[in-house]
Amino acid sequence: MKLLVSVALLAAGANAFTTPTFSRRATALQMGGILSSQTGQSSLDPAVIDRYNSLAWPEDKILAEYVWVDAVGNTRSKTRTLSPSKAESVDSLPKWNFDGSSTDQAPGDDSEVIIYPRRIFKDPFRPRSDGLDNILVMCDTYTPAGDPLPTNTRAKAMESF
Repeated sequence: MKLLVSVALLAAGANAFTTPTFSRRATALQMGGILSSQTGQSSLDPAVIDRYNSLAWPEDKILAEYVWVDAVGNTRSKTRTLSPSKAESVDSLPKWNFDGSSTDQAPGDDSEVIIYPRRIFKDPFRPRSDGLDNILVMCDTYTPAGDPLPTNTRAKAMESF
């Protein structure tokens, strides 16, 4: 009996190394699921990244990656499309919000967190060759009432200086 179970497990294990076959009707979503489950690399496929990186940038828009620190010290970010004139100074950038319950920065019943832009840097990860620059926007976190969150150590430091 043990020999029979061992042979069955060996055969199942060998199937894990066979090349999967796909029908012509497989969708990109199905393929992504297969890639993810078999390689764990579907979101990092260089061919896909290169394809999208080769697309032309809109002439009148830039990408602003708003970056902040969450409750445990990890960085978080989200991207916003803006007109280049909004990126001329920190003061011209809009504030933005996010659900703070997902980052342990707010309770679920009152979870809105406002991120205030504090510094702008040229985005080295999304360079452009058309004379415009995408930007990284370093932010800190506040309540809708304008009070710094307890995890906003930058606001505490600025009070000291």
